[in-house]
Amino acid sequence: MPPAAKASAAAPLVLVCGDDEFAVKQRAKELYNTWCAELGGMDHEIIDAAVGNAGDALKVLGRLREALNTLPFFGGGKAVWFQNCNFLGDERTATSQAVTESLGDLAQELKNFDWQNVRLLISAGKVDKRKVFYKTIDKVGSVETFAGWSLDDKNWADRAEMFARSSFRELNKEIDADALSEFVASIGPNARLLQSEAEKISVFVGDSPRITREDVATITTKTKQARAFALGDALGKRDLPTLLRCLDEELWEV
Repeated sequence: MPPAAKASAAAPLVLVCGDDEFAVKQRAKELYNTWCAELGGMDHEIIDAAVGNAGDALKVLGRLREALNTLPFFGGGKAVWFQNCNFLGDERTATSQAVTESLGDLAQELKNFDWQNVRLLISAGKVDKRKVFYKTIDKVGSVETFAGWSLDDKNWADRAEMFARSSFRELNKEIDADALSEFVASIGPNARLLQSEAEKISVFVGDSPRITREDVATITTKTKQARAFALGDALGKRDLPTLLRCLDEELWEV
């Protein structure tokens, strides 16, 4: 476990956020399960904070306050997961004056809260770091940010390959190096889709422990973004056979 992850696990207040929705959910779930195991008991609580308007946002903030201030029925500790919060960035709901004021009040409450045997995990997408609520969590607790991959990132393919290889190993599969490159190039910088396609191809190969390039070519779905990347990459490398194959695939779809 990286040092940052260890620090977060030890903090009673943690915000896990970022554009990489898949990584945020995976990390938040891991941390919540760790807390529940450490604290024991049955009084832990998950609050769905994905809302559609300011009124609903105020309601879930009220539920959060109630959860934090309700002691475990049989004593011991309590973990609260404020899940999928979608009003901490620049969304319309987040700019509501009532929501802004409520988050400001909650920030002050979190500063003065007695965290003995109580832990709060907040998972969210985009978060405005300029706001008081974020600054309070960053000061009082811990923040983990997972930035999404982009074709503009020079090393996105390396990061995607590491992620994909790990996903296959969790499924008890090994993938050939050329197959891995083909797999990532076909899907692009999308962790959720890489995980989904890894599960699909693992089912496709059945009991076979190894995944080949032929398996990838047969079953993997190629995204438009990935096809555009493959075309540009082949052109940049002056790889005529690959370039012609990419063009042929594009023209066939048209």
